Amino acid sequence: MKYADLTRYIHTKGFAVLMLTLAFGGMLAAHGLHEYPALTGDAGFILPSAAEWVAPGWPNFVFALAGNCLLVLAAALTSRFFNVLRSQTALPMALFAAFQLATPGLSGQVYTGLLLAVVVAGCMMLLFSCYRSAVRTRRIFLVFLALSACSATQYCFLVYIPIFLLGCGQMRIFNGRTITAAILGLITPWWIMAAFGLVSLEQLHMPELVNIFSRLTSTTAGLLLITVGLTSLLTVGSFVMNVMKTIAYNARARAYSGAIATVSLATLAGMVVDYQTIILYIPLLNYCAAFEVAGYFSSHRGERTGLGPLIIVASYIILFLCQILF
Repeated sequence: MKYADLTRYIHTKGFAVLMLTLAFGGMLAAHGLHEYPALTGDAGFILPSAAEWVAPGWPNFVFALAGNCLLVLAAALTSRFFNVLRSQTALPMALFAAFQLATPGLSGQVYTGLLLAVVVAGCMMLLFSCYRSAVRTRRIFLVFLALSACSATQYCFLVYIPIFLLGCGQMRIFNGRTITAAILGLITPWWIMAAFGLVSLEQLHMPELVNIFSRLTSTTAGLLLITVGLTSLLTVGSFVMNVMKTIAYNARARAYSGAIATVSLATLAGMVVDYQTIILYIPLLNYCAAFEVAGYFSSHRGERTGLGPLIIVASYIILFLCQILF
């Protein structure tokens, strides 16, 4: 196969399907070979965290697989309907699959990190659909309703409330009606919970903060940090290299790219500040990194640039094998 053919192939749906099959097969094999410790703990203010929703074992793995499928679908729909990468490519789905494969102990479980990624990915799609359409206040209401409701289960959702307020400005819809819709969205779930007697001074409790590294072996913690470090480096590097290309885009494409970059940087900041529970942000980081890295290779389609994604994918497969072996 020539380099030009290879470059074309990595952007096709065939390569994405290959990577998705490999990722889901690897997750299944990892779940069958190893019994990963359940991610338990109630870090919510009122409602139990997502890790408490599904019993450990195969039911948990099936729901986790469904959550990963939702993220792949969100990436596909975002690429198709909003054209955030300014080209026809399925590379975000392939890269996301590779990133998730490298942490099988996390990607194969239902926990707050998976829920955070699904909710934020859905909220980004709703936000993108409101570009220069300030009358679509119902969608803004839904965005902040989802973030506020989920914050009752885990405090990390609070990080993204100001980020999506900033996103309203990026979508050119920051006005009085939008602010009102956002405030109502933030208040509504708590008002409903109060109406059903779920919110009271007795029921409110502070999250149980647990250092995740105290539950991991030194080898597992080291592999996790290497994986997160590599993904963070790819995200920041791709963002920096994409800036000059993004300047040449039209206003809509710049708004979309800017919103994804803002969520990416906020996620990285959350991982640094809340390092003890770094795993909460990994699926969302993988989702954002897939778009940032795919954006670079999509806008730099040289004859030999097809080797780059293959090297990245191979690196994450090696990290996956290390997780399995050690």
